[in-house]
Amino acid sequence: MPAYGSPPPPPYGYQPYSPGPALGQFASFGARLGAVLIDGLIGVLFYVPGLIVLFAGPKHIGSCTINEQPALCNIPDGSTIALAVALFVIGIVVYLIIYCRRAGAGQSWGQQALHVRVVDAQTGQPIGTGRTFGRTFARILSGAVCYLGYLWMLWDPRKQTWHDKIVGTVVVRG
Repeated sequence: MPAYGSPPPPPYGYQPYSPGPALGQFASFGARLGAVLIDGLIGVLFYVPGLIVLFAGPKHIGSCTINEQPALCNIPDGSTIALAVALFVIGIVVYLIIYCRRAGAGQSWGQQALHVRVVDAQTGQPIGTGRTFGRTFARILSGAVCYLGYLWMLWDPRKQTWHDKIVGTVVVRG
């Protein structure tokens, strides 16, 4: 029995309110932009084979217009264009798989270079490959209306963009 005037003990199984994990300091706009730029530059490397084939592959001479004057130009053959497109598609798919697996496990290349990471907004844990893939495609929505979804983090208290809000993530320093 508690002493007179003291509060009664909590019921069996009672769990006090916990505000959740300490997520740390949210990443700045500059750090996030830098990470995206680094990841984009690395992504360009996956397009290089397609560019090489497009510019160095077989061509034929055909008529074209240069500065409104008729001329003869080297035009890539249909097979060259088909191979270049195939290599571009393969490059995009391979990059997305590698990027999403790496970012889902912790950090992408750009995030690692700038010491930021994407974590679950509730648990503070890495978000996994599937949610990273969804977040990557949700970035299209963030840019759809004059990039307002990206700028949203400038006045959001948790510095979340629209794609962060869609998949329930935050970007933190570390």
